[in-house]
Amino acid sequence: MKGKSETDPIYRNRKNSGDVPPFPLPDVGERSGEISFYHIDHFMRISVSKFIGYLLLAIIISPCVSVAQSVVNENSLNILTRNDGSVYIIHNYTLPFSHGYHLYRKVDEADWERLTTEPFFPAQNGFQLEQAMGPEFELIQDELDRESPQRIFLMLRAQTETNAIINAAVPELAIALGRAYLDENISSGSQVSYRFEIVNDLERPTGETIEGSAPLVSESPAPPSNILGTNEGRRVTIDWQYPTQEDAPETRNVIRFKTFYRDTESNVTVDATDAIFVRTRDDTEHRKYITVPRLNREYEFWVEAVDISGQSIASESVVLRIEDNVPPPIITDVDASATEDYQSEIVWPVSTDLELAGYHVYMSRADEEEYTRLTEEILSPLQTAFVHESAEPGVQYRYAVTAIDQNGNEGELSNPAHVYIWDYRIPEPVTNVAAVFDTDLSALQLEWSPGEEYRALQTYQILRRQINPKSGDLYEQLNDEAHLENSLTDFGYGIDGFREGVSYEYGVVAVSKNGNRSDTSWVEIQIPDLTPPEPPTTLQAQIRSGERVQVAWNASSSGDVISYNVYRRDMNADSLRLLSENGKGDRYLLDRMVELDGEYIYSVTAVDSLGNESEAVSSEILNVHKIHPPVPSKNVQALFTDGQVLLQWQVIDPSQVAGFHIYRSDIATGMYELIGQASQDTTRFSHNGSTAGQWFKVFPVDGIGREARTARPVQAVTN
Repeated sequence: MKGKSETDPIYRNRKNSGDVPPFPLPDVGERSGEISFYHIDHFMRISVSKFIGYLLLAIIISPCVSVAQSVVNENSLNILTRNDGSVYIIHNYTLPFSHGYHLYRKVDEADWERLTTEPFFPAQNGFQLEQAMGPEFELIQDELDRESPQRIFLMLRAQTETNAIINAAVPELAIALGRAYLDENISSGSQVSYRFEIVNDLERPTGETIEGSAPLVSESPAPPSNILGTNEGRRVTIDWQYPTQEDAPETRNVIRFKTFYRDTESNVTVDATDAIFVRTRDDTEHRKYITVPRLNREYEFWVEAVDISGQSIASESVVLRIEDNVPPPIITDVDASATEDYQSEIVWPVSTDLELAGYHVYMSRADEEEYTRLTEEILSPLQTAFVHESAEPGVQYRYAVTAIDQNGNEGELSNPAHVYIWDYRIPEPVTNVAAVFDTDLSALQLEWSPGEEYRALQTYQILRRQINPKSGDLYEQLNDEAHLENSLTDFGYGIDGFREGVSYEYGVVAVSKNGNRSDTSWVEIQIPDLTPPEPPTTLQAQIRSGERVQVAWNASSSGDVISYNVYRRDMNADSLRLLSENGKGDRYLLDRMVELDGEYIYSVTAVDSLGNESEAVSSEILNVHKIHPPVPSKNVQALFTDGQVLLQWQVIDPSQVAGFHIYRSDIATGMYELIGQASQDTTRFSHNGSTAGQWFKVFPVDGIGREARTARPVQAVTN
């Protein structure tokens, strides 16, 4: 059990209470939302602007109705009915020196009742404030770095925005300075009013009053939510959420948070609120860092939301097993070098971690982002060198080292150590070079076998020259980019391909990554003379957008083809029409002269330089239709009138529609039955067998019977 309650009573005198002070003062640092008196200038610059909006809503624009007199007419009361039935009243008026007040109360329509038998005079100097606040005053001295109680007293009396926040956040201080009062003896009722009557040092009224009213409705803070906890060793991060006042007006009086933890083994609860953790106006995400005393223990953590009266309510708790999960420090000054036998040697300094178990070594190639671990087992703490024996010549490597402690925590990767393994080897020439002319592709297939195993192959260079009839002594390199396959398909010279009967010589050279080249391996081949032309190898005819047909085909394998003829057969008219004569490099046609629902067959023939035409390659029968079903109807309306249901609708794309199907159901999500059809030239339908309250759907239908994918259900209504 956490041992936490919903309220945090206001202690008038904490000297002998033995309780934890309500506002242990913080050291402003990484704790978001915390306020330190010592860093008051920092807070004013960074936090007050965010918090003041909340403060004005929580204190100035309070739920009570203020009625003020005399010079106090710009000051206000905030009246908060607590869960225990007591009422906390706070105002923002600074009493003059030697002045006090009488407090009056009125419940509903009853008469005013004075609560103070004698005037209450707040602390008039630093000594009195020190006496009133007890040990808490020493904390204020430490945080303000001031020894003089009088100087501290004068600082806290100043009418500043920061002091308004401090008074609102620390009820004990507000009471000691005469800015707040706790009414613990109030009778039941629905409305309460309070009046502060200011008196002078002779206990005579000055004519100044502060008055306000509020409903007698108890309020308690809403608990923080979504509490999460993580840890790095003994340092625990607690995150939680709390809504803004704009999103949750009922939280307007919540001003700060307190944090706690409990050792589940010893059941000792610790108040970890080492600073005033104020709630800011626009923040919903909050975080606190807590350092627990021991590792390998289970702790329960929770957060309490505290309102201006000191009431608090706890969040759900989170339980963490606090173990040593802090990895060793990062290894630095890692270095790597290449050996004469193409290996890498990695060295690093000894880790200073006291719980070091050893090291792991990682490797990555220059073209890889992720590291791969090289060490299967952890290296011993004193082994600060490692040899990568399987390094490849001609490759750029980077290495990193991590430290591992005895709990298995692994540190971050060290600095990368780069090394290039130079490769001085000359590759062996390729063997078994063979060249075959593929008549189907009208292309030459070149294949070869590699020499030795190329561990650092950069590319093959493939060379070609015409030798009969001779066309010069220079060779042409066929590959502009790296080529690592042991074969190559050569389609000849551009769109002309190869000339029939011409002889060529091919050479293959292996090039390693270090730039060294093997000897060249050669092969000769003559291109066969092929006549007449062969037809294109394949043909594809596809519908595009339901209005066009795309026809594409592969080239004829004949070397003397100069053009292609494209034909279309209309199956409805049984006619064949020549659509186009395309050049041999243009193997694509887009036919826009088709009709919807028409059936066609496309065929292509190859034509050589003598005008010989090959056999045709033909497509299957193609039915031209829209690819997608019709678009759903819109603005469907159903009206029950004169004993029948009248439907009407609008059509988005009439070109897709050949008619309409009308369905009906008794409920919107039920099964719909077909009750009728309508032609494409109408957008109205009436049905005598239907009545008001039933549901209808209208589906457009295209020429091949496909309905629209969806239809919005519409209920029939009466006039």
